[in-house]
Amino acid sequence: MKQLFIIHGYQANPNSHWFNWIAQKIQHYGYTTDIIELPNPHKPEYHAWYDTLKHHMDHELNDQTIIIAHSLGVITTLNYLARLSKAPNIKALILISGFHEKLRNLPELDAFISQTIVSNINAQHILALAATNDPIVDNAASNRLSQLLNINTINIEHDGHFLAEEGYTSFEFLWTQLQHILNNKKD
Repeated sequence: MKQLFIIHGYQANPNSHWFNWIAQKIQHYGYTTDIIELPNPHKPEYHAWYDTLKHHMDHELNDQTIIIAHSLGVITTLNYLARLSKAPNIKALILISGFHEKLRNLPELDAFISQTIVSNINAQHILALAATNDPIVDNAASNRLSQLLNINTINIEHDGHFLAEEGYTSFEFLWTQLQHILNNKKD
């Protein structure tokens, strides 16, 4: 089954930002989308977020699965995938404004972050996208996560965190990258 999972971040929900826009775009390729609603996004709890991913994604991942995660959703997704006893080789994992370490400007997330683990992921394609000047997740933090995963970060010239209030109700660069994956094209 061709399935896209979108994992939102801190203080977001399934209707935030560019999530529904990308879900509509990928329908053309025969994909259904589950924009997973994580509980209590303003005070996220590690176990609740992990259990929600487990509920939605267990036994659903296959070689056609694509996962797009944003911000705190990135570390949540990586943690979930790292804890699978037998992780399938999913089609793609796209990490947007990702990080795996405590953030100086968001100490309220320290307990959540300290419980997560990150390890190599079994995916045909892994992309990391980051803004050059992200006030929430510093570009250097995204680059360190990419180094840990042995991938390169694609840095996008942007002063922000890819949020709707910054104009990101659509995300053309992401869609172009996704089309390359879906059409099996190289950049």
